[in-house]
Amino acid sequence: MSQERIQREAIVAIVQELYQARLITSTGGNVSVRLEPPEEGYVITPSRMHKGGLRPEDLVRLDPEGRPLETHRPPSVETPMHVAIYRAYPEVGAVVHTHAPLATALGIVGGRIPPITVDAVPFLDIRIVPYGLPGDPDLIARVVDALQYSPAVILQNHGLVTVGANLRQAANRALALEETLHILLACRLLGGELTTLSPEMVEKVRALGYV
Repeated sequence: MSQERIQREAIVAIVQELYQARLITSTGGNVSVRLEPPEEGYVITPSRMHKGGLRPEDLVRLDPEGRPLETHRPPSVETPMHVAIYRAYPEVGAVVHTHAPLATALGIVGGRIPPITVDAVPFLDIRIVPYGLPGDPDLIARVVDALQYSPAVILQNHGLVTVGANLRQAANRALALEETLHILLACRLLGGELTTLSPEMVEKVRALGYV
């Protein structure tokens, strides 16, 4: 089985997982992977197609410049953002854009993530970028810049972008951030002061590579 076919099937499985977790909506959200040599380019989800029923053949192959090599479906409107991230960060192998409800809400209120758990640590320096239409060069530049601080970026009034060395890691980060926000929301509802990890413990967690 070719690398492209394997990645197509992996994307479909991840999209279904995120759809069932309510992080991706029926037509909102997109996922891509970078193909490794000798294959070149990317595979990305199509535009405006029901995410709960995607098939491997529905995905779109892109060349290294981000141009579609297939015409059966238009690629995601967020394709320029995905390609810009890959160009800026050679270590990134996958990009996941979700409409995760709590991450979106955090962006709307301009909130921050305290070190309440180990899973929260990668997102302590997460940036919230102002709203921009898909494909807007200023938005893309802000997202690319924000990824130097955290493997996730919140798109204000829109959603979340996570990256990873591979598709599993990028998806795990989206899931971990949303679960962290569920815990934070529960803490706020219960009241009282938050008990957080100390700065020294945060550094130990980072040093041990848990993040």
